[in-house]
Amino acid sequence: MVAGEPVGGGSNGNGVAEIDEDLHSRQLAVYGRETMRLLFASNVLVSGLNGLGAETGAAACVEKLQELNNAVLVSALTEGLTTEHLSKFQAVVFTNLSLDKAVEFNDYCRSHQPPIPFIKTEVCGLFGSVFCDFGPEFTVLDVDGEDPHTGIIASISNDNPAMVSCVDDERLEFQDGDLVVFSEVSGMTELNDGKPRKIVDARPFSFCIEEDTRNFGIYAKGGIVTQVKEPMILEFKSLRECIKEPGNFLLSDFSKYQRPPLLHFAFLALDNFRQKFGRFPVAGCDQDARKFVEFTASINEAAIDYKMDELDEKLLQHFASGSRAVLNPMAAMFGGIVGQELVKACSGKFHPQYQFFYFDSLESLPTYALDPKDLKPLNSRYDAQISVFGSKLQKKMRDSNIFVVGSGALGCEFLKNFALMGVSCGRKGKLTITDDDVIEKSNLSRQFLFRDWNIGQAKSTVAATAASAINSCLHIDALQNRACPETEHVFNDAFWEGLDAVINALDNVNARMYMDMRCLYFQKPLLESGTLGPKCNTQMVIPHLTENYGASRDPPEKQAPMCTVHSFPHNIDHCLTWARSEFEGLLEKTPNEVNSFMSNPAEYAAAMRKAGDAQARELLERVRECLDKERCDKFEDCIAWARLKFEDYFSNRVKQLTFTFPEDAATSTGAPFWSAPKRFPRPVQFSAVDSSHIQFILSASILRAVSFGIPIPDWAKNTGNLADIVSKVAVPEFEPKSGVKIETDEKATNLSSASVDDAAVIEDLLTKLEACAKKLPSGFQMKPIQFEKDDDTNFHMDLIAGLANMRARNYGIQVVDKLKAKFIAGRIIPAIATTTAMATGLVCLELYKVLAGDHPVEDYRNTFANLALPMFSMAEPVPPKEMKHQDMRWTVWDRWSIKGNITVAELLKWLSDKGLTAYSVSCGTSLLYNTMFPRHKDRLKRKMVDVAQEVAKVDVPAYRKHFDVVVACEDDDGNDIDIPLISIYFR
Repeated sequence: MVAGEPVGGGSNGNGVAEIDEDLHSRQLAVYGRETMRLLFASNVLVSGLNGLGAETGAAACVEKLQELNNAVLVSALTEGLTTEHLSKFQAVVFTNLSLDKAVEFNDYCRSHQPPIPFIKTEVCGLFGSVFCDFGPEFTVLDVDGEDPHTGIIASISNDNPAMVSCVDDERLEFQDGDLVVFSEVSGMTELNDGKPRKIVDARPFSFCIEEDTRNFGIYAKGGIVTQVKEPMILEFKSLRECIKEPGNFLLSDFSKYQRPPLLHFAFLALDNFRQKFGRFPVAGCDQDARKFVEFTASINEAAIDYKMDELDEKLLQHFASGSRAVLNPMAAMFGGIVGQELVKACSGKFHPQYQFFYFDSLESLPTYALDPKDLKPLNSRYDAQISVFGSKLQKKMRDSNIFVVGSGALGCEFLKNFALMGVSCGRKGKLTITDDDVIEKSNLSRQFLFRDWNIGQAKSTVAATAASAINSCLHIDALQNRACPETEHVFNDAFWEGLDAVINALDNVNARMYMDMRCLYFQKPLLESGTLGPKCNTQMVIPHLTENYGASRDPPEKQAPMCTVHSFPHNIDHCLTWARSEFEGLLEKTPNEVNSFMSNPAEYAAAMRKAGDAQARELLERVRECLDKERCDKFEDCIAWARLKFEDYFSNRVKQLTFTFPEDAATSTGAPFWSAPKRFPRPVQFSAVDSSHIQFILSASILRAVSFGIPIPDWAKNTGNLADIVSKVAVPEFEPKSGVKIETDEKATNLSSASVDDAAVIEDLLTKLEACAKKLPSGFQMKPIQFEKDDDTNFHMDLIAGLANMRARNYGIQVVDKLKAKFIAGRIIPAIATTTAMATGLVCLELYKVLAGDHPVEDYRNTFANLALPMFSMAEPVPPKEMKHQDMRWTVWDRWSIKGNITVAELLKWLSDKGLTAYSVSCGTSLLYNTMFPRHKDRLKRKMVDVAQEVAKVDVPAYRKHFDVVVACEDDDGNDIDIPLISIYFR
């Protein structure tokens, strides 16, 4: 048994634990500060040190577990567990406990004041269970962890019930029964009272509220509607009650909807078997299996509401045979699930599991019959796995050649799993892992193979070393190459052809698409997974059985129009997008342009003249300003620059905007210009006594000094000194100008407006730049600053948060703290260890199928899960789309091969023999042959490889014996036929 309690992450002096935001940023993005503080203060018990206990939060070696997080005090309880022990803990987890003892402990936990959340879990071969009882009344503070849904109001009717219509730029997420509050409503101000109102008749862009507004004021304009998330109280039943009346089971696979009651009886039967015989059933023993089936049948007969008409005896025999085995993938999956339930128990964050969950992956067994002799132990570390799958599959796993792409959170979990499963641990086996990234502090909260002393080292190398420490027989090769077209000489044909499976552990779609394309080409299984906070998905891409990853994709994330971000923001995301753009423009792009100009003025000038457009003109204006009137020579200059930037951003630009479009401005159709979702802005007047204003000046002036290589004096961070200096900066009066064009077209992709005299202006700017350069010291260079979100000492996020929040004040938008700003501007992907463990466990259950071979598509499972709800949705993969022509059939997985150094004419003849008329042949982006071009007839007698090398500049490496062409064909009726890629083996 292992107990975990916090020792805190430091204190702020008020007894509140301080959170290391650099370390826990991804976890904070899921839970928030309050939940994290509750977790820091928790004290939990995990009983049982088998594989599942270790995954849930324990380890046989306390010292090793302690390494994961020094802010958690880990201790071992070695004496017999009593109810007195339980009283010390906030939540308890049992992974290997008899039913009688579990009922006793559960009764105690329920009667304790306050009740102690109780979790019981078991893994028996390919079967698993979880039971949760968080007490007679448990308060869920946040059911799903999602941000409250919002809408921008367009109109509200005076009616009963009142109809609320919202702007149609985004569909509403409200549902009937949701409670909402209103704010900023003009006219019908009665709704701004903060009272929650219930939604009825929710539609994509409108809804009704249970409110009679017939006597309210008439709606004029504006308004925000926001969902109110209320706590939920759950009443759990005891284990004693649920054994007899389990209630509704949490389903994971609707093709097995009748399975949970059977598994409920099976786990009860296993407890009976163990109580009577003092052991588990023996793997492959027919006598034990029959006895186990009898126990299950007896329990079923005694059941009332859940009695089954027929028992699946084959399933029960498999259950009995593998019941002693704790398989690593099952431990990883259930460890993730139970770990998340433990978080819920300690924090009230997310909806707990209610109450029994049963799962099986029986389809992971080999399709061939298992010989009982093949299940016998070999006195090896893999005996548990052998007792389920047999030694034949274990040998295949040991000799497998696996490619893992990515060594972050998913990659670390996969390597740990593979080391424990024995994957690539044989003499013929090899595991290749590649990742071009290095370890950062923020990785340590969930990438558990890394330690703080590994920061700055290559991820793949450190992970491989750690995995080898788990299993010294692991044959692993760690590379630091990105898998992309530029590294195909590293991951060449021979490398790909030798692979048994590819495991993606990536965090971006582009890399996934590339790996998908390569697996398609070489016809290799691709096991894909991804996580987003408490959500995860897995997708199996199996040659000739399933569609590929790229066959179905989520729609691209909607981007705010450029004019909205720059002039008409209506939410904090718009403000932060603008802030990051300004940061990069001021501190990275402009210094880079300055350096390009200073390094080679003549070459730079030639490039600008050649461009000759509005963008070039705007770029030169920024460079000139940077080297002329905005140039800084000492830190006081940087302060003055920051003060003038404040005035420009948050006062002058707003004055110009509202001068061009006054509050009563109308569109060409006569509608109010400043109608939803536009928000009318107001200037912010600088105040040296406003700490947020001074903080903006501080971060902006320090980063400006860094970019100019100016030393930062010791007094710079003294806000009192800063306020004195900034108050003496002379700020010119601003007068708005007529005729200033401000982009309002939402389809515009560029804010620079072209002018007939761009070329002349560019020449003038280049002349002025040359004059500026003469005043600068020889070899002058600026220091471009690349945005780094995970260093809280570099002032990057201070400046971006300051920019965004001042802009939010301009537009009356709710400001955010620096942490929230980091999540949005830094595009941080929320991540927690529990989801990662579950996702990789699910993938490894699929790997058994891939390596065993011969499984039909019905055996494979794709999964989407959300541990917050919790919800599991598993389904067989979609088959690939099949194309037909005459008696031929093919899918995206097929590639036609032609052996021989053929001519263009021979290629056309080869296709003609299949009833296909080729009218176009291309290689890469080059056209080798097309019937529309008479001169291409001269190529008919030439060798395909010669035409490809001459026209497409194909350079076929020595290790490759073929090149590929895409051929456009039609049938005898003139219908286009989409045929597979053709590989011509000319060597």
